[in-house]
Parts: sequence; structure tokens; C-alpha cells
Amino acid sequence: MMKNGHANGFSDGVLWNSLRTIKQAHIQLDLLTGMRTSPTVLASQIELWDVLLVEISGIRSSLARDLKRTRGPPANGHPAINS
Repeated sequence: MMKNGHANGFSDGVLWNSLRTIKQAHIQLDLLTGMRTSPTVLASQIELWDVLLVEISGIRSSLARDLKRTRGPPANGHPAINS
């Protein structure tokens, strides 16, 4: 399904905002990697990894919701594996 130029039901640019956030976090992590390790640098890296996990989890949840809505429940009542 295409809506507002985005596939898979991601409206209002939600997917693109998540991808942009992931890209920015990755850039910031790369910059921090070149710095001398300190408690502040480590705390910043942990915060950025948390941002990445939250965004990736959100994308995964949205995709799972869209897939469930598109395919419906499996015929045998068990979750499908590798379908």
C-alpha cells in the first residue's frame, strides 16, 4: 500500500523519521569512537545505542503490525515461521 509516498502503511513519514534518527545516531557514534574514552563519552555512546534500539524496535513493531493486518492470523493458530 502506498500512502503519502511511503510503503507498508507508514504514514506521516514515521519510517523516514526513524531512519533519519538512526543515521544521525550512527554518525554521532562514529564521532565518539574517535575520542578518548571517558565516563562522559561512554555515557553518550550508551544513550545513542539506546536511541538505535528504540528506533529499530519501533520499526519492527510497525512492520509486524502491518504484516499481521495484511496477512491475518495463520490458519492453524500458530505463528508462522519464515513466511
